[in-house]
Amino acid sequence: MIPAPVMHVLATMALLCSLSLEPVKPILPEPMPPAMTVGAVLTAPEPDLVEMLACGIYQEAGGDECSDDTRRKVGDVMLNRVEDSRFPDTLEAVLTAPGQYGRFSKTGIVWPERAKNPGEKHAVERAYRIASELLSGQHSELFGQGYVWQAEFEQGTDGFWQDGLYFGR
Repeated sequence: MIPAPVMHVLATMALLCSLSLEPVKPILPEPMPPAMTVGAVLTAPEPDLVEMLACGIYQEAGGDECSDDTRRKVGDVMLNRVEDSRFPDTLEAVLTAPGQYGRFSKTGIVWPERAKNPGEKHAVERAYRIASELLSGQHSELFGQGYVWQAEFEQGTDGFWQDGLYFGR
């Protein structure tokens, strides 16, 4: 199955090719494995990874009450876990670990039902935007600093509260 963004590019290229006198040959990117480590994610965000991270960000900081800065920190905690030896080494495995990130361990990484509510459209769009920015290297100050805990209660050390969420190392 070809992801929607790739289909859009192909359709645009086909239209441009039909207008050109010279045939243009599209250059398609090499497919990437679905479960990649953060180091690989930073070089080429894949739509599936953006979707996974966006779902995770929305799950933990959904709704519009959290700032974009808080959402970015939530996503960076997830990415920090991928790089921390105490946690699984792929984003999918981090998000689906038992007892973490809502019901993802039971359902897989899917959007919560409330995300379908028209009133949540803006929050879902923000989650996608933040996820895409993070996977393109636009991180918060927590990235790479050992912050692997984020919850509605205190955990870890050297922590702080922001928008009702606690972040700790």
